[in-house]
Amino acid sequence: MDYVPGNVYLEFYNPFNYKIMRKSIAFMSSFAFLFLLASCDGGGTLKTESALGLYEVTMPDYMSKATDLNVDASMQFQNVFKETYLAIIDEDKKDFVDAFRDLGEYDSSLSTIGNYRKIQIDYFSEGVNILRMGEPKQLTINGMAAEQIEFGGRVTDVDYDIYYIMTFIEGREDLYMMMTWTLGDSANKYKTDFLAMAKSFNEI
Repeated sequence: MDYVPGNVYLEFYNPFNYKIMRKSIAFMSSFAFLFLLASCDGGGTLKTESALGLYEVTMPDYMSKATDLNVDASMQFQNVFKETYLAIIDEDKKDFVDAFRDLGEYDSSLSTIGNYRKIQIDYFSEGVNILRMGEPKQLTINGMAAEQIEFGGRVTDVDYDIYYIMTFIEGREDLYMMMTWTLGDSANKYKTDFLAMAKSFNEI
């Protein structure tokens, strides 16, 4: 099966302007709800959700299941009032490595998860104006190699900064990209929740 990167149509402040392997990312967020943003901080009680019998994530109970953030996400949650969003993409690890070696884009000096992070961020950056980006952090999440990066950016025709935390996790047979995002001025309010969600990721 051939996997060819390309572009997909996006709406609103949708940042993921690429198609990589079998995943076409098409996030949609409704700014019509901005006036309903909750004034309280993140936190509260927690719940654990699973997907495909493959992995599970613990998250705040203010997040509800979503169906229209990404047609290929195996897990997606949101709170439109708080403008907080979570989506997880899973990729077959062997297919990823083989495909990008064939394309000559696999960097043998990086780990598998380092390549996955670099390639995904490179494609992401084609569709969003990155305003600031931290250095990727190497992590271990429940025994799995992971990398995490946070940044802020803007998309054409949207007058709001968007704050993102992206976490890339190497499982037994799959690679996972966990994406969390909110409005830039809410970064401090929800950063702790986003980091806790990423840290809770676990294969079943």
